[in-house]
Amino acid sequence: MLKRLDAALIRGFDILLSGILILLSLPFMLAALLLSALFIGFPPIYISERIGKGGIPYKHLKIKSLLPGKEIGRIFLEQYRLNWCGRFLRSCHLDELTELFHIFSGKMSFVGPRPLPAKFLEGLDVKDRHTVPPGWTCTAQIVLLRKGRLNKHLQIRLDNIYAHRRSLSYNIKILSATFKYFFTRQKLDLSPDSTPDRVKFAQQQKEIYKL
Repeated sequence: MLKRLDAALIRGFDILLSGILILLSLPFMLAALLLSALFIGFPPIYISERIGKGGIPYKHLKIKSLLPGKEIGRIFLEQYRLNWCGRFLRSCHLDELTELFHIFSGKMSFVGPRPLPAKFLEGLDVKDRHTVPPGWTCTAQIVLLRKGRLNKHLQIRLDNIYAHRRSLSYNIKILSATFKYFFTRQKLDLSPDSTPDRVKFAQQQKEIYKL
C-alpha cells in the first residue's frame, strides 16, 4: 500500500516538475537543437533504444552531441567525436533536455537508474533495477560526480539498492545531492587511463575498432 502511494506521489511530482521545466527550458532546447544541427549534423536528434521499467525497450531521444563515427558507448573513448559544440552541450547538460518529455510521459522519472542499452545489461542482475522507471539521476550518478569513476557492477548494485528504498522523500534527497555536486562543477574523470577496467576496455575497443 505504501509502495503504491509513494509511486503515485513520485509520478505526480514528475509530471508537475517536468511540465514546468519543459516550458521554462523550451528556448534553451530550441537553441541546443539549432547548434547541434549547424555544427554537429542534421537531424539534431539522436534516437537510441534503451531499457525501461519491466525490461521493456523504448525509443530514447537526446540532442545530438557527437560527430558521426563508430558508436562505442563509452564517452571516455569517444573524445575524438566531440567538437566545441558537443562539449558545450554536454557540459551544460543541454543535450539531455529532451529527457524531460520522457519524464512527463512516464517513460522515465527524475530519479531512477540511468537508461542503458540492452547490451550493457547482459549478464548482470537487473531484476530489481527493472522494477522502477529509469531516471535522470540516481545514487550511482552521485557516486560518479563525487569520485569521477564508476564501474558497471557497482552501478547495478547501487541501482538495485535504490529500487528497494525508492520513495518521494528519498528521491528529493538524491535530486538535492545531484544539484549540489553539479553546481560545484567538479570535473568528471573521462580518461581511459584512469582505472584498470577502463584501460582493459580501451584496449579491447582499439582491437575491435582499430582506433
